[in-house]
Amino acid sequence: MALEVHADFLRLTGFEEDEIAPYLSDWIVASEKLGLTADDIKFATESWIPNHFDIKLKGVRKALGALIKETVDLTKSNEYRENGVKIVYGILPAILDYYYALKITAPTKVYVSFPDLFLAFTLNIIFHKLNRYLEDAERSGISYGCRHCALNKTRYAARLRGLIPSPHISWIWGFICDEGPKTDEFIQLYHDSDWKTYITRLPHDQPLGTVEDENVDRVRYLASQMKDGFKFVQSVIGVKVPIEKIKEAQKIRQRYMSKIAELNRLMVVDPQPLGGASARLFGGPVSTPFNTGIEEMERALDIIIHELKQRVARREGILPLGAPRLMAWMIPVCVPWVAKIFEENSVGLTFSQYAMLTKKQLEPTSFDDPYMAAAEAWLRQGFAVNPGYEAEQILEKMEKHKVDGIVFGFLDFDRWLGSAHRLLAKIVQERTKVPVFYIEGDLWEDRDYSPEALRTRIESICAMVKMRKAG
Repeated sequence: MALEVHADFLRLTGFEEDEIAPYLSDWIVASEKLGLTADDIKFATESWIPNHFDIKLKGVRKALGALIKETVDLTKSNEYRENGVKIVYGILPAILDYYYALKITAPTKVYVSFPDLFLAFTLNIIFHKLNRYLEDAERSGISYGCRHCALNKTRYAARLRGLIPSPHISWIWGFICDEGPKTDEFIQLYHDSDWKTYITRLPHDQPLGTVEDENVDRVRYLASQMKDGFKFVQSVIGVKVPIEKIKEAQKIRQRYMSKIAELNRLMVVDPQPLGGASARLFGGPVSTPFNTGIEEMERALDIIIHELKQRVARREGILPLGAPRLMAWMIPVCVPWVAKIFEENSVGLTFSQYAMLTKKQLEPTSFDDPYMAAAEAWLRQGFAVNPGYEAEQILEKMEKHKVDGIVFGFLDFDRWLGSAHRLLAKIVQERTKVPVFYIEGDLWEDRDYSPEALRTRIESICAMVKMRKAG
């Protein structure tokens, strides 16, 4: 009976019939390491996934399967270390080019992961079972009352549980989150003296509205920080990465991003062909490296693009023709019921703005040097680096895609992004004629709010947007 529960789960998450039998034992072992029971698997298969994701579409099921395959690989990280593989961690947000360049250079000698992000993705997106990890961290020193980021708690809890090993190096990016580096320091001092960290930072010292990617000194500074960090990582693990491998990794990322842009172009079609939480699944490789490779998720992305083109041709949508659509700074896919409540009220929570590209972001980089190219690409995002510049980009995207409003929020736990979002909301509100909303909450987990608690707020937003569009 338990075997059939697991087989049904793999079938639902896009595994082909000839894959299930040989993969089943690996998945069962991995699920036990993750702390999942047969009841948890059955709940995901029969309730959570069908209620929140468009499982009629093969691309959606395959995307879920790609997350499962990467998470199963994560549960083998202790074995990788025991067998001499070098373990390199990172945290969100970071430049992925260097992690993929390591894998391209030494595919069997290096393991790369942002383990907290994959655990949050898998345990909450697919099972809604991240709370056990968060509670472990809170019982062991990271206070619940301080509203620490769930990702940092998950990283700590995964090490406490022995699910992941000490890394040979954890390359932590303090571009936005200053708590991420402090969490690694806490892990080292409080639990694991072998946890080794290197920190790359970017000061938030530019005037509001600075177009940072056009400031060559700023680009050069960031490039030097990346280069120093990557040089250190290579020295620790004993792998020398040729420049050509970094450029190859950048081409892989750019290819994937061009397909994400195509997905977004299909999302603007009326009627909207896919729900926001389902679309957000494909953003994983944009924000974290897959040790198993980007190919599984890219195949899922190719499939969903093909399926959505078919829906568009049939004029088939998840919402009525003419339904309002809202942009979100980031659709909270780890709390997928948020997008579902919007859609139940005939309003699409359509885009995560960071996955949409401005005209400039679609242009080729100005530099041949891969470090300068990566630094310019990062600064072109404006991603929580400079709220004034980011606001300009948001306004461009809102105009291009003709959205009926924008939703900020779900970042109250974050010391930088929480305040930056309130400033962003204020700037955008002053510059646009469409409604701007702010919702308090958490992107990663929902212990402090529930569908019942938030439903009235979302219903009010939807009523306001529909009234405005009708009138």
